[in-house]
Amino acid sequence: MIDPPTCNPESPERKVELDQTVDYAVQLLVEEAHLVGWTRVEFLTAILDAANARLSALEEETEMESGI
Repeated sequence: MIDPPTCNPESPERKVELDQTVDYAVQLLVEEAHLVGWTRVEFLTAILDAANARLSALEEETEMESGI
């Protein structure tokens, strides 16, 4: 479902490529969820909540690893 990057990490096109990849994946998930009965707004809100929770967990993990 997700293709690997084709640009090197220093390339400015890499972010564009990633944004397009994420947008496509989210679009597929939203449409699938909508077909089974979720509204697009509630599903996208849930995606935001899940992403924020994962970011918080990563921040906590990073802090623990660095000893902060």
